[in-house]
Amino acid sequence: MTRAPLRDEHSGTMPPGPPWPAAVQTLLWALAPVAFGQFCLRRYGPLFTARIVGFGPVVHVCAPDTVRRVLRTEADRFDAAGANDAIGFIVGRHSLLLSTGATHTARRKVLKGPLHGANVAHYVALMESIVAREVRGWRVGSTVRLLDCFQRITLEVMMRAVFGITDSSRLDRLRVLVPRLLDINPLVLLVPAARRRFGGHGPWSRLQALITEVDGIIRAELAERRASPRPGPDVVSALLAGDQPVTDAEIRDHLVTLLAVGQETTATQLAWFFERVLRCPDALGAVTEATHRGDRVVLDAAVHEAVRVRPTTLDVGRVAVRPWHADGYTVPAGTLFAVSIGLLHRSPRVHPEPDRYDLDRRPVPGPDFLPFGAGAHHCLGASLALVEMRTVVAAVLRSVRLAPDRRTAERVRLKGPMLLPHRGAAARVVANHLLDGGG
Repeated sequence: MTRAPLRDEHSGTMPPGPPWPAAVQTLLWALAPVAFGQFCLRRYGPLFTARIVGFGPVVHVCAPDTVRRVLRTEADRFDAAGANDAIGFIVGRHSLLLSTGATHTARRKVLKGPLHGANVAHYVALMESIVAREVRGWRVGSTVRLLDCFQRITLEVMMRAVFGITDSSRLDRLRVLVPRLLDINPLVLLVPAARRRFGGHGPWSRLQALITEVDGIIRAELAERRASPRPGPDVVSALLAGDQPVTDAEIRDHLVTLLAVGQETTATQLAWFFERVLRCPDALGAVTEATHRGDRVVLDAAVHEAVRVRPTTLDVGRVAVRPWHADGYTVPAGTLFAVSIGLLHRSPRVHPEPDRYDLDRRPVPGPDFLPFGAGAHHCLGASLALVEMRTVVAAVLRSVRLAPDRRTAERVRLKGPMLLPHRGAAARVVANHLLDGGG
């Protein structure tokens, strides 16, 4: 195996990687991100460099010890906010994604309460009612794209439970606007030069119009809530009633961040869960039984195994703030790192037969399995996401019986940073207990 290191003009050497032009590597990354990453992992080892247009040389970190170094023990050598600059124009300057140090710690503290513990438990009943309303529309014999269904469910949970919005006109408009807002043209993300209005036409102008309208709805909601405060477990109520004063601009950025990184991620992970478990009859039977007896251990294990085998994103971004040394290589300051948690989860060195969905594997968070990242910037909404996935899976399995519409597994399709099932996790409805008097 050839492991010739790459030369960098600012230092000695960088980890090896494919010798192909950046345009070729970018195309492979866009068309087959998992296969491209796995090829590089096999060919060059768990520390390799890929050249991606718009990002330059990107160092991929895939081994448990180096992942731990970047995210935990040497986290002060890396800038998490700098890796998220590309979405700053959406989430805003107060977003957790764009903050570091004491500012980041303070903002996490403000948001932690509404997204953890008893507050999250308050959302379960509403989540179940939202699922029931969606599932009642699934006719026996029809084929449903579960990804579309779960996007509607998770958006509804976000707007009504997490944001606490009750105004029907605002809810109706957000149901239209948010999917459009999250369907960002890749050019806008990858090519800064595309962020121009071009006389009011083009993807940037359309995106700016969407952001303006969503912001207007949020501002109207906040003005109403400040004028007539109401107690509740939702994020907005908690922020407005908190000890620390929070501006409308800060709340707006927190809410949009939750939408940008929480809602679609949870929907996609739910879609992958069903895409996997429906093709594993033994696992499906075990999980279905567990939902009826309220066995959270089996249910959480099933969800975790789906997260492991079909992650919604491959990488967590970091930017080196000083030269970094590992395995004899030197990576210069300013280099983008892709902490490849997805490749770590699919590495045969760490997880034997990694492509197989195996409920007996029972993955639990630890050095080899990081479903929500690690370190100071681990996912703040992890508790909410797990409760929501557990609740939605249980509610669906109690209400309907599904089967895959095809025997072949769905391929991975890249959409921005998201890894989607290419046919939307299509499933056939075999029985619906909500329609036949069973629920």
